[in-house]
Amino acid sequence: MALQKWTFTVEPAEAGLRLDQLVALRTGLSRRAAREALKLGGIQVDRKRVRVAGRLLKPGTEVRVAFDPDLPPVPEMAIPVVYEDDWLLAVDKPAGLATQGTWATDRHDLLALLKIQRPDLRLFLHHRLDQGTSGLLLLAKDPAANKGLGDAFAGRDLEKLYLARLSEPLGPCTVEAPIGRLRGADPGRFGCTGDLMDPKSARTDFRPATPEETAGLVPGHYVVARLHTGRTHQIRVHLAHLGRPILGDALYGGAPSDRLWLHAWRLGLKHPVTGADLRLEAPPTRFQP
Repeated sequence: MALQKWTFTVEPAEAGLRLDQLVALRTGLSRRAAREALKLGGIQVDRKRVRVAGRLLKPGTEVRVAFDPDLPPVPEMAIPVVYEDDWLLAVDKPAGLATQGTWATDRHDLLALLKIQRPDLRLFLHHRLDQGTSGLLLLAKDPAANKGLGDAFAGRDLEKLYLARLSEPLGPCTVEAPIGRLRGADPGRFGCTGDLMDPKSARTDFRPATPEETAGLVPGHYVVARLHTGRTHQIRVHLAHLGRPILGDALYGGAPSDRLWLHAWRLGLKHPVTGADLRLEAPPTRFQP
């Protein structure tokens, strides 16, 4: 059974009901399932996640419910740390793990696991990786670094390189084509052509990966992608636009595989506090045999 979602407004006659009772009444979920959704963070009251089953709500309050009966147990794993200093933390996100909370849960994601792993830290997030994408993610640990890192990502004053595996070779090229959400697409996806909602400019450089860069990896057609903008699904959409979708990217027409072959590989930027050149790398270990 797929993810289920409901949005409703509390009626005057429902104001005396506990939140778990109200959710069960309005969605058809059992009380047990309603409490599980609360526990996982899948219920929002006026756009804020709540977990108190006995909470009473005023008439007119908006409630959003998301429940995924196929969610696995909350993962228990150590997130690999690539780099850390007094201001920054860089990690290697595993494939299949959301960067931050989804509709149905805020306990199955990278930020939730990092809070368990490093309860001493308050982390600031400025970029995300798709759930199926592995690799380098940089976070600020300190307010002094937070603003500088935000400015770097907002101004694109950095170098972001990804490694992708394709079914067919692709020569060096640059794609400069706007990206927008495709109106009415189910499941939701983005594109460069068609009926696009709020398209924004996007540019990606592609080149074949060198033999040295792919030494030790599963044999295949690898490309290095350099992002000049940061649109949702940008590399995936631009490669599909070229007729070279990423292997395992079912959403954009990629050949079937047991994984999405996309990895956030290298990141270069000025340190937001010290000003030193910072070059970070997360080796694509999941691409190894």
